[in-house]
Amino acid sequence: MAYPRTFQVLIVCHAFWEGLSRLPALLQKAGCGVHVFGPPGNYVGRSRFISHHHLCSSNADIAIAELQTHLSRADVVYDWIVIGDDPLLYALEKRRSEAWVQALFPSRQGHDGIDFITSKASFIQRCQEQGIRVPAFDICHDHHALTTAAQRLGWPLVVKEAQGYAGLTVSIAKSSADLSNIRCDDGVIAQQFIEGRVGSAAAIYRHGQLIAWFSYYRARTWGDLGPSAAVEFKYFPQLESMLRKLGQLSGFHGMCGIDFIEQQETGDIVLLEQNFRPTLTMDLGRYVDVDFVAAIQCMLARDQDAISSVSDAALLWQQSTTKKPVLPLFPQDVFRALDAGDMKGLFQWCIQPRWWREMNWHEPGLLLFNLRQIAKKCLKS
Repeated sequence: MAYPRTFQVLIVCHAFWEGLSRLPALLQKAGCGVHVFGPPGNYVGRSRFISHHHLCSSNADIAIAELQTHLSRADVVYDWIVIGDDPLLYALEKRRSEAWVQALFPSRQGHDGIDFITSKASFIQRCQEQGIRVPAFDICHDHHALTTAAQRLGWPLVVKEAQGYAGLTVSIAKSSADLSNIRCDDGVIAQQFIEGRVGSAAAIYRHGQLIAWFSYYRARTWGDLGPSAAVEFKYFPQLESMLRKLGQLSGFHGMCGIDFIEQQETGDIVLLEQNFRPTLTMDLGRYVDVDFVAAIQCMLARDQDAISSVSDAALLWQQSTTKKPVLPLFPQDVFRALDAGDMKGLFQWCIQPRWWREMNWHEPGLLLFNLRQIAKKCLKS
């Protein structure tokens, strides 16, 4: 079902991320006019569902200044401005004292909300204070503290920088020798390694109120700590109360992702982090009867009657006994197979017609671009 066009949405992006390119189609179904503000050649700008592409500099700081100018001069009143990637969030955080930046952040809790969104240290500390289960951790500012943390938390030790994404600033140290290459100047989080399966959830909030969510195991990832390449849907009863608590803490407004571990010995859910922007699985709710299109309508609704008209049963995930097969994602799973030399995985993409449904046939420009990227990888292999 497509809704009549009611809302205007601006997607602000800077990183070259394929996952965000799935958002315009979802917004268009929800009745949104879709504008994109980003550099030339960006993934999301290739979507056929955008009505306007406002180009900006490939330099993040210059792009932020251009965004300020655009918002001050735009003849469109945007109902929702989506900050689409973490590098952009971190660049905006540097200008947090400016009123227009504070208004742009997807939280109305002032500097506390900005800290919670942009600092993994602030995030894990506040979650622990509020009784959300997180791995045991220490905040370390030098190698002595890091070594002491390792003695307390054990090996292997997970070490995270305060800002980062896609696993790029996460290290897994297996011995004290691995710690010598880790910089602690700006503070790092030393975190207990939890044995278990990694899972994620996609969620939509309206000013801190949970509207819709679904969850899954990360059956395959592109790189050990990288994005999901295949998912296995799973309902986790413990997650909903955790997600509601996270909304209360952040006052978050928009679409986000949550990463967690299902502890091997107990089956308990341990929170790892929250990604405060749309994630690449945002359009998969249809497989488990979670209507993210209706959820977007609910999030953007201007009055309480409109919000109440959306049935919770259509949005909040109810436990299902139907087991779903592992769902590979395109192009991530193909890229994963190429990088890992997984010839069996590549062959499966050739002989499994049900996998082809994930190739975004409704976005021919994006599909063709992804196929060219795959061809380039093949030639390099």
